[in-house]
Order: sequence, then C-alpha cells, then structure tokens
Amino acid sequence: MSEGEQASAPSTDYILVALDTSPYSAAALAAAAEVAATLNLELRGIYVEDVNLLHLCGLPFGLEIGSFTANPRRLEQARLERDFRLQAAQLRRTMADIAGRQRVSWSFKVVRGGVTQEVLSAGSSAQMVSIGRVGTTPGKRTGSTAQAVVRNTQRPVIVQAQQSLEGPFTVVYMGDPSSDNAMRLAMQLAKQRKTSITVMTLMHARHQVDPYIEEMTENEIEHKVYTMPQIEVMTEILYQIGEGAIILPVSVATWLDKIMVTVIVTP
Repeated sequence: MSEGEQASAPSTDYILVALDTSPYSAAALAAAAEVAATLNLELRGIYVEDVNLLHLCGLPFGLEIGSFTANPRRLEQARLERDFRLQAAQLRRTMADIAGRQRVSWSFKVVRGGVTQEVLSAGSSAQMVSIGRVGTTPGKRTGSTAQAVVRNTQRPVIVQAQQSLEGPFTVVYMGDPSSDNAMRLAMQLAKQRKTSITVMTLMHARHQVDPYIEEMTENEIEHKVYTMPQIEVMTEILYQIGEGAIILPVSVATWLDKIMVTVIVTP
C-alpha cells in the first residue's frame, strides 16, 4: 500500500470518485483530481464489484457479450471475480498516476455490493462526488447510477462527460437554496481557474442574483447575467451549449439527460 493509500481518520475534506472501466469514468477521475487540487481536498476512489452480476452467474440467462467478438458467453463466477481483480488493479494504477500529477493525497477502495448504494454510502460525508455520465452499459445518455446518485445524495455531484472539467461555467439560478449553492460553487471554481461565469435566471429570481453580481465584481470574476422570459427558452439554450460546464440546482436535475457537456448538480 502506498503512502497515498494509508488509512486516515474520517474526514469530510475529500471528493469521492466512482470508478469503472468506461471512458466517462476516466474523465470523472481526471475532473475529481483537478477539483481536489483546486479546493485542497483529498481524492478518494471507489470501485464496486457489482453483486448483481455475481447473482447472474450460473443462471441460464446469465450471459455476457465479448467486447471484441460480440459473441455471447455464459457468466462464470471465477472469470468474473478475476476480471474484478484485474480491473481494480488497473484503476488503482491509473488513480495513482493522475493523483500524482495533480499532487493530491489519495486513497482507493474496493467494495462488493450494489453500485448505487455503495457510492451513496461512501460519498455521504464527502464534499463532492464525481461520477461518469454513463458507465459500462451502452446505449444511454445518462446512466442509471448517475441519475440515482444525483437524486439521492446531499452533496454536489459532478456528472462527467468525456471532456475535461473546465470553464466557462454556466449557472442556472432558480431562486432556491440549491441555486445559492450552485452560485457559490461556481464562484469558487471560476476564481481558482480564472474563467468566467454566465448566470441564467428567470424574472422572479432576478433580484436575488444582485448580491452575487456584486461579489463577482469584487473578486474580478468575469460574468454575464441573462434573464430568460420563459423556462422553455432557458432549457433550449442550455441544451445547445457545447463547451465548459453547467451547474444545475437539484430542483432542475431532470434537465441533465438533455445536456451534452459536463454538469455539476448542487443540493
């Protein structure tokens, strides 16, 4: 076990990243490491050996499709457990490399259970959670685990697309407490990364943005504020954004699936 993996006292000063072998997970790890370096957090990775896959072993309909041949074959527990070990070892090495480049403290844990439940449990006291938009199941724009984590955690969740987490940041401000959390996080990230913020709000909440405008001005954060006439206009614009990251309050987290870039959902 490396120094980065030494056991430490429980702390909330960490960002949790859920890991698997998908490209989105690799992007989530890179984003989590960048945020950990920016906010001076520990980076903690978790790899879940999916107990539901193990339950399929031995069942007549328990089949897997080869990634190269596309041929079906029966799920065997010994082979699956070997794959788990190989994947965990690969992810540990990748995490050590990325954390080392960002110069952040890190740890890596392997658990067995339900993926969503284990990620929620491990992230229950984190400052943030980072997860790939889609896991290893093809054909979805936003995976079921990402959707469940966003709905059920009380922490900001980075739902990572394949590009890196970078500005400019677009913040949706609806006037509720989770929108205030979105604004505060956006200012923290934008100031550290020396990038800009675009705020999109509706008429009823426009006056609540004024204190944040003043704060962004004082901190020399470049910003623009747009007051949308209707929520439909706001979503149409959001769905067309192709760069940077969007920070959504959890009250409108259902928009996640139609947004193409990386999203941070704040509780």
